[in-house]
Order: sequence, then structure tokens, then C-alpha cells
Amino acid sequence: MVDFSRKTLRDLDWPVFLAPVALTLFGCVGIFSASPTTDFWKKQLVALVLGVIVAGVFAFTDYRKIMVEAAPFFYAAALLLLVLVLTPLGATLNGNRAWLRLPGISVQPSELAKVATILMLARYVSQKREGGLTIKDIVFLTAIVIPPVMLIFLEKDTGTVLTYGPILGVFLFLGGMRKVLVGASLVVVVAGLFAVYPHLKPYQRERINVVINPEKVNSRGYGYQTIQSEIAVGSGGVVGKGITHGTQGRLGFLPYAYSDFIGASLAEETGLIGVLFILALYTIFIWRLSLIALGSRDRAGAMMVMGFVGLFTFHIICNLGMVVGLMPIMGIPLPLMSLGGTSIISVFACIGLALSVRLRRFVN
Repeated sequence: MVDFSRKTLRDLDWPVFLAPVALTLFGCVGIFSASPTTDFWKKQLVALVLGVIVAGVFAFTDYRKIMVEAAPFFYAAALLLLVLVLTPLGATLNGNRAWLRLPGISVQPSELAKVATILMLARYVSQKREGGLTIKDIVFLTAIVIPPVMLIFLEKDTGTVLTYGPILGVFLFLGGMRKVLVGASLVVVVAGLFAVYPHLKPYQRERINVVINPEKVNSRGYGYQTIQSEIAVGSGGVVGKGITHGTQGRLGFLPYAYSDFIGASLAEETGLIGVLFILALYTIFIWRLSLIALGSRDRAGAMMVMGFVGLFTFHIICNLGMVVGLMPIMGIPLPLMSLGGTSIISVFACIGLALSVRLRRFVN
């Protein structure tokens, strides 16, 4: 354990904590502006408070004990919650059966499952071994990822399924996967994408076609969200229209302006200056996490934190790429800013674990 003292507080990596808090608060402003008649922003604030508490508990708990002793429990509990989603206890929203209705609250187990899966992967990869990953290691790592992926796939949450790709990729690459196997894996992934495309649902193919052939976007078709998002981003200009003065999100032209398209809504109201502020905070967040991984005293901490880096980076790139029409709409939220209490708490759990690695970088 690390003694709770002023010295310990000074030793915390404050940027990696304060940047996410600022992003969440900025997201609350955007949620309020896009949906002023709801109490969504209040729920987001409650999730922020709970997230900070969770981060504090994890930061002052030895991450090695969590990984070795508690990771299998977290993983099993996450799988159980995912199974319960498929029962009558589960709730469907926007075509995805991804929520679990509990007395007074709704929980999205797939967000918790990401963290639990990263802990299990780090637990396995951190075990002492000579040389790089063997075929057996790759099979074991893949086997850890498959159960949550299959359960989430049954929930029809395609966006969340895709996030497990970069998570596994980070552990395979940094775990010491041989170059030949890396090349072979890339070939398999590309071939798999081409093989899967014809079997996608019509609306999923259209979302991809919107990116490939933007000149064929039909304002009455599946390109509607992309058009409205680009209009919102472009109309913001340099300084934006002002908070609560946007039209695309506030008047309902931009669907899900408080969740998947929170970035577009804030771009309209805060302009280029606001977007650069958001990007700067995300850059600080990812950069400081990477430094924590680099300074970790052991392989376990480094791999765990880099798993978080891979997850958050993928989310940020996909969501912002979706907002400006460079990537298909996949239902992947913007971390810390899109509406979602479970997501906020999960991210702060990751932050707490990263801070635990930071505090123990000199501990024997």
C-alpha cells in the first residue's frame, strides 16, 4: 500500500486526472445545451462524482493485487452481467440490447467488460516467459476476448464489439508477437473485412459507402446523420455560435447530439477554439498515460495502462472521424463527453489504476 500523505498527493500525476475531469465537465455543458429539457447533464455529473471516488479507491490500492487477485472475479462478474442483459432484465435502446435495468439505475455492462478484459489480458501477458508470444499465448489471449465479444455481438452492439480489436492488438503487439505473425494477422484481418462486408446489414453497408463515396450521400437516406454533423461542425466557424445557441443539435436536426455526436454539437457552439481545447485535453490525457506506462516498475502495470491507451485512442479517433465524415457511423461514443454514466465510471476506474501504477513506480 501507499501511505496517504501530502507527499503522495504531490506524487500523483495530476494532468492525467484533471484533464478527464475537465473533459467530463465540458461534456456536461454540451449535453445540457443539446438537451436542455432533460436531466441528462445532472446524471452525468453524478457519474463524474462516483467516477472520482472509484479512481481514488483504485489509485491507493495496489494494482498488482487487483490484477492478480481480483481480475478473474471482475471478468467473471462482467460476463455474468452481459448474460443478464440477454434476459428479461435487459433493456433495448436504439436497437441495441445493451443495458441492464436495476432498481433506480441503468448499467451498461459492456463498458465494464472492457476494463475487466484488459485486466485479464495484462494478467496473462505479464507472466514471466522467455522470448515473444507463442501460438499458444496468442490463442489464450484471443480466448479471453472472445466471450465478451460474442455476448456483446448478441446484444447487437456492433460499435462496442469493434473496440475489442485494438485492445487485443495492443497486447499482441506489445506482448512480443513475432513480425511474421503480425504480418499474417494483418492479412487475416483485411481478408476478414472483405469477407464480412457482403453479409452486413443494408444500413451498415450504406454507412461505409457514405465514407467511400461522399458525393453520393443522400440527405433523405443513410447519410443524413453525416450531413447534419458536417453542417454543425462547419457552421461553428472559429469561435462558434455560443453555448445554447447552436441549431443543429438543439433543434433536433442532428440525432444523438448529446451522445454519439456530442463533438459535432460542441464544435457548432464553441467553434475551432473549442475543438482545439478538447483535442489538447485528450492529447494531454493520452500522453500522460503513455508516460505512466513507460515509467512502470513492471511489465504488468505497463501492459495494463497501454491497454487503456489503445482503448481510449481508438474511441477518440473513431468518434471524431465519424463526426467529420471520415469514418462510418459505428455508435462509438466520445470518451468522457458522450452521455453514459457507466462509461464515465469505467474510464475513471482505468485512471485510478493508472495512478496506482504511477504511485508504485519506485516500490520494491
